[in-house]
Amino acid sequence: MSVIGAIFEIGGTSQAMVDAMEQSLRAVPHDQAAQWREGPMALACAIRHTTGESHDAAQPVTTANGKFAGVFAGHLLNHEELSRELETCGVALRNASDAEIALRGYETWGAGIAERLRGEFSLIIADMARQRLFVARDHLGFVPLYFRKEKGRLIVASDLRTIAALSETPLEPDRSYLAQVIANRWYLREETAWRGVRRVVRAHWMTFDGARIAKQRYWEPPTEVTIRYKNERDYVEHYRELLFDCVRRSTRCDRPVGIAVSGGLDSSAIFCVADRLEQDGLLLAPGFAGYSLAAQQGNAFELPYARAAAAHVGRELTEVPLFDPDIDWYTADAAWHRDIPIPSNGAMMLDMERRVVEDGSRVLINGSGGDEWLQGTTQYYREFIAESDLAGIGEALARDAKAMGWPRALREMARQTIAELTPDAIRRPIRKRLRAKRRLGRNAIGWLAPQWRNMLVEAEEAYEAEMPDNGVHWAKRNLATSPFSDLTHGLMRRQRTLIGLESRHPMLSRDFIEFSLRTPAHIKRKGAVSKAIHRESMQGILPQVILDRTSKANFTNTKIDMQFADYVRAHANDHLGTMCDREGLLEVLAVDYSAPEGDLWAWEIWGLYASAAFLYQCKRVNEINPATGVQQDRT
Repeated sequence: MSVIGAIFEIGGTSQAMVDAMEQSLRAVPHDQAAQWREGPMALACAIRHTTGESHDAAQPVTTANGKFAGVFAGHLLNHEELSRELETCGVALRNASDAEIALRGYETWGAGIAERLRGEFSLIIADMARQRLFVARDHLGFVPLYFRKEKGRLIVASDLRTIAALSETPLEPDRSYLAQVIANRWYLREETAWRGVRRVVRAHWMTFDGARIAKQRYWEPPTEVTIRYKNERDYVEHYRELLFDCVRRSTRCDRPVGIAVSGGLDSSAIFCVADRLEQDGLLLAPGFAGYSLAAQQGNAFELPYARAAAAHVGRELTEVPLFDPDIDWYTADAAWHRDIPIPSNGAMMLDMERRVVEDGSRVLINGSGGDEWLQGTTQYYREFIAESDLAGIGEALARDAKAMGWPRALREMARQTIAELTPDAIRRPIRKRLRAKRRLGRNAIGWLAPQWRNMLVEAEEAYEAEMPDNGVHWAKRNLATSPFSDLTHGLMRRQRTLIGLESRHPMLSRDFIEFSLRTPAHIKRKGAVSKAIHRESMQGILPQVILDRTSKANFTNTKIDMQFADYVRAHANDHLGTMCDREGLLEVLAVDYSAPEGDLWAWEIWGLYASAAFLYQCKRVNEINPATGVQQDRT
């Protein structure tokens, strides 16, 4: 939950500007805040220690020769391996902190350090030798990093609040970004809610030398199946070993860690695996505790499952009611952050997260990622066809027929077969026509004005142009790079940073994702059974009631959705008038709040509210000093 920032300014940075950067970063809980300044570059940070090693390096860190300085936010999973590799290269590390490893790694390998770092991080290096600023983000963008270029100056920071505080002129809204928020269609990788403020794209590094910005992707999600075993039991053993290792590495902390236990297959597994690790003396924290959302009876009620997981390992579970504020809280929180409001299903975790901090922890581990990387799809037919594996096709067909009946199973096999055997030259125009067809009817986004609908069409086509032609590869690449997850990671990190809590995601680590992408689809889904490899590997570790679970909680909040909708009705003319079609807007707001498809309209209503509230915030930006949050005329 540390925050970092940097300035590169031709002619040198002013002390007042660096002080303003540090002051803005200090707004979040921290143990140490400091700055560094030399020539055209300056760094600042507010550091919250989450590992024992982090206490050993005061940031910003610098090399003995003065050629490099750096700030680091987040945590590494492979710090031990990198330490050994650096020592093999003749580097004498002064301590084992992640910041020292990242800095000395850059000194040794230059931009190559980005690919070597495994974990959840943002990194900024002031490279005096090359007179450039180097920045990098982790593979999925858990730790935000934004930048703004102004007349030979580059501002970089963990949060939009600091970017706004340092900008020469008041920021203006980026309506192209807001159009995708309103439509719940996500194609833009760099844009933010502010025009001219960009995010450092995840899995990329970037440099700035005063004249130009250079960017490069350092990690591509693998799309080919390369992990193959003759015996399916070997996949299960491999997966279990991987999961235990990912959880173990995520627990590195000098305080007890919290684990969010929803009662689902994924978070419950992490909780129970942590218990095994502690019993075996392998936990990298001095202890852990489980926390669960105590939702009321309904679609979000999962306490019986969470309690079953706790009883299975003989541990207590702290149950905390959902945070359920009125709309004013969402609007004020977003204004403070200078960003769009967080969705309600993210905000409802806040009281549980606060309880973790109150209990003395600074790290909360969760099971996010299991639904994406373990669920599995029927695209296993395409893999079997590509490999001419007739036996695999027959076994999959028999399982599917048992689960869904022969007619449906045969249709699915035929659909996947045709998709795989269609040549790329034919597949591309077919997919383009299908995209055009999907934009009609319910998907026409009739509440968005034509100008912005056309913009989204162009954005979607540009997004598709970057994607693989092969459907299986497309699905894998999209899952690992979708801009929507950048939004959710950033908003959740923002919420937790403000209370001094760092989240960690074992099932979204690079090793975990790469295992899923390189493994045949049929080991993850077997007929109607999703997460098949996970269920098999957790036999004896999870209680049977969870292993047999097929339901999924729905955390929609009708009360706040209705408030969001009322806000849009009241303020649409003033704030959304140029972006939305009035008739279409009224139609999308006229929803049945008891309908089972609540997740769909909930996101649309949130997007309309989030954009309207943000545009209202923009009208007041000239009256507010972003560094202090105090109303003040900046003209």
